[in-house]
Amino acid sequence: MKSFVRTPQNIKSNISPVDFFRAELSTMQSPRGNGWCNGGICPFHSDKRAGSFRVNLETGAFICYSCGTKGRDIIAFIQKRDGLSFTEAVQKLTNEWGL
Repeated sequence: MKSFVRTPQNIKSNISPVDFFRAELSTMQSPRGNGWCNGGICPFHSDKRAGSFRVNLETGAFICYSCGTKGRDIIAFIQKRDGLSFTEAVQKLTNEWGL
């Protein structure tokens, strides 16, 4: 059996942004199609109201129009939220998603 190579491409091809954000953002609204959607409460600052945090269900990109935090994929999300290096974030996603 061939072992899984931990690369950003493998992470992105095996973890759907829709599934990732559903698991990570308990206040995310139900997505309607692909593209940008309301991600709910921003996990990067003391947000009390949903609406300023958006996620892209095709690419995994995210942005908060209130605090300014943004990133281009789910790896960047884990890095910023958990204060991890790129390598640590890839390792965490690999372990948590059973890759």
